[in-house]
Amino acid sequence: MNIRKITALILTAAVTASLLAGCKKGAETSEESTEPVVTETSETTAETSETTTETSVEITYTADDLRKAGVNELNSVPILMYHRIYNMKNSETKYTGGNVDKDGYNRTSEAFENDLRSFYEQGYRMMRLDDFVDGNIDVAFGYSPLILTFDDGINDVVLEGWNADGSPKFEAGCAIDVLEKIKKEFPDYNVTATFFLNCGLFHNSKEDDRKVITWLVDNGYDIGNHTYNHVQIGGKSPDEIEKEVGRMYKLLDEIIPGRYVDIIALPYGSPESSASKPEYEKIFKGSYEGFSYTTKATLLCAWTRSYSPFVRDYDSTAIRRIRAYDNKGVYWDIEMNFKQLNDGRRYISDGNPNTIVFPSSDNSKGDWLKNTFGHQVITYDK
Repeated sequence: MNIRKITALILTAAVTASLLAGCKKGAETSEESTEPVVTETSETTAETSETTTETSVEITYTADDLRKAGVNELNSVPILMYHRIYNMKNSETKYTGGNVDKDGYNRTSEAFENDLRSFYEQGYRMMRLDDFVDGNIDVAFGYSPLILTFDDGINDVVLEGWNADGSPKFEAGCAIDVLEKIKKEFPDYNVTATFFLNCGLFHNSKEDDRKVITWLVDNGYDIGNHTYNHVQIGGKSPDEIEKEVGRMYKLLDEIIPGRYVDIIALPYGSPESSASKPEYEKIFKGSYEGFSYTTKATLLCAWTRSYSPFVRDYDSTAIRRIRAYDNKGVYWDIEMNFKQLNDGRRYISDGNPNTIVFPSSDNSKGDWLKNTFGHQVITYDK
């Protein structure tokens, strides 16, 4: 019995779409051309078109493979928002589950470790936020992307000292200690996270924080901007915004020149719409004391999963996140969000970061797929 192959028609003259390179929402490029559609053939090899506008490309998975795996790269991606992780057991708090405070912004190390193990068992694999924003989603076939973010820096990287080889000694139960533990246990988890910092950095000594930030970016983690003084940007003047954003970028550039991500986690999630007022342009482009900066994306505090970066409703100036807390499965806690994701709403990868694969019925009107980032588009029938 011959193996059925898929032939995908791709547009060789497709316009490359990009995210915000600097300051304005709407810098994304829409695909106006007819989508390439997967066709199935009983032949064991794919034919190559002789035309100058399109070619046939053989891929390794059959339509049946895609259906069985539920591959859909137009579906949602969980971006988790954590704050402080405390070296505590859940039983040591007086709040729900692993919450350390009433609103659940801070979490026990036991709960955090359980979160990571649970996500892994559910078939999620971590990826860098910066790659997500760039539309570069490199996750193994049949698995789903997961992104971790931490705001404020406090209690995320707590140092006990330094080893003889120059590596840091982390306090047990802080966020990075748990992450490094999980990284060793699950090499295929691709453990990573983005830490969004204020001027206090991780609240160790100034020298230690600068050294550990370098260690973090050398070891697969990212550092981003959370404003210099953790201010609510919504309502601020252009000069105030430029100072808060630019001053923090300038500090990061002094510590790790050119190695931080040009992404801002907005304190308090404000403004919810960064394109609603002209002064908010300073979030995306400006200058502080001669240091020029650009921002390509901003994150909200939010409550729920992010859209895929390829779809119409995705907005890189207001990326949604899931608040990582417990609330008995209601009000958009972890349980509620992942229940919805796992009920047919999660992004499931085809394993190729250069393709966008989804059931043709999910874009039947032709207006849901928006940004391709220059990737090859492949559809299949459910």
